[in-house]
Amino acid sequence: MTYMDVVKKEISMFEGVTKSSCGDPEGGGPGWVKFRLEKSELGWRTLEFLAWIMTDMRRAGERLNFLPTAPPPYLNEPGDCLSLVLEVYPEDGDEAERFQKVAEFIQWSRTEHWEECVQ
Repeated sequence: MTYMDVVKKEISMFEGVTKSSCGDPEGGGPGWVKFRLEKSELGWRTLEFLAWIMTDMRRAGERLNFLPTAPPPYLNEPGDCLSLVLEVYPEDGDEAERFQKVAEFIQWSRTEHWEECVQ
C-alpha cells in the first residue's frame, strides 16, 4: 500500500464516488487522488461534503488543493469527463504522517457527519 492509498481508501468509502486512482509524490511533489462522482443527488451531496472537508483542512493549515479537472470535450464525451483531484503536499519527508492525518480527518468527518447529509 502506498502513502496516498490510505487517502484514496477513505474517499472511496463515500457511496457517491464511482472510481478513483492515486499517485504518490515524486521528487517532493504532491500526492494525489483523482476520482469521479455519480451523476445524482448522492453524487452532488458527496461533492458538497468533500468540499467542506477540504476547506476545513486548508483553514486548519493543511497543505492541500481540491480542484475539478476535465480533458477538452473533443477528447471525451461532454458531460461525462469531469473528475476531482485532491493534492496533498508533503513537507520535509513527512508523507506518511501527513497523508495518514488527511485520511483520518476524512474518516472522522464521514463517521461523525455524513449520515445527516444524506438523509
